[in-house]
Parts: sequence; C-alpha cells; structure tokens
Amino acid sequence: MFLAHDAFHGTMVARRHSNFAPRVIRRDDVFVPSTAAEFQHMWRTHIRCENAAESLRQRLGSNPGFNAFEAFNSLDLNCDGTISTHELRRMIESRGYFVGQKELEQVVDKMDRNKNGRVDFGEFAEEVRTKSPVRR
Repeated sequence: MFLAHDAFHGTMVARRHSNFAPRVIRRDDVFVPSTAAEFQHMWRTHIRCENAAESLRQRLGSNPGFNAFEAFNSLDLNCDGTISTHELRRMIESRGYFVGQKELEQVVDKMDRNKNGRVDFGEFAEEVRTKSPVRR
C-alpha cells in the first residue's frame, strides 16, 4: 500500500526530495485528543492486520504442498476462470463460518484489480504471493 511495486516507480520515490518543513503547529494538533487516539488506533490495527496477512502469505509460500493454481481452481466452482462472491461464500460457509454479502464484496473488491466484480487467477495469485522479503 505504501511502497512502489515496480523498479521504475521505486527509483522515482528514492530520488524524490523530502517535502518536510518544520511547522510552528504540530500536524496532529488539528485533532482533539480522543480523535487523535482513535486515529492512531486505526493505523495500529491496519498495520497489525497487514503484518498478519503477510505472515500468512509467507507461510503459504514456504509450504511445499501449497499451489496457488490448485487453490484457485478449488474456489472456481463453475470453472469459468474467475471467482465470484457466490463461489467465495460457498467455500467460507463449507468451513462453518458465516459471512455477509457486504464483507464478501469487500474481499472481492480488495483482490479485484480490474474492478469487474470477479477475481481472476492473476489477481488471486498476486494476493497470495508474498509482498515483502521473508523474515527469519
């Protein structure tokens, strides 16, 4: 979310000069204390969730029995090359969990890069592939 995914944009970010200029008023002084605390809590929660997701991706990547193509095919029930919210719901509910339509749409929207409402294999593989170097 915060880093460039390709080398070209990565070098652009690395060459960019800082826009930082000391301010007389602290930037977070615009929030009342309770709002500032909630804002910090939101970012901590977001970072904690992203760290947990990346940890899962790294464990999947190091598991010799995991194959992204087979995982995708197990979700693609009608074999049309995409995963819909209906197919995702069937997989989740078959494991004993209930999920609402809004949550399903949010999961599909997170993975759906071309915004067609369905997840193809490329989008799925990008989501399960590790995004940072493996920590030891």
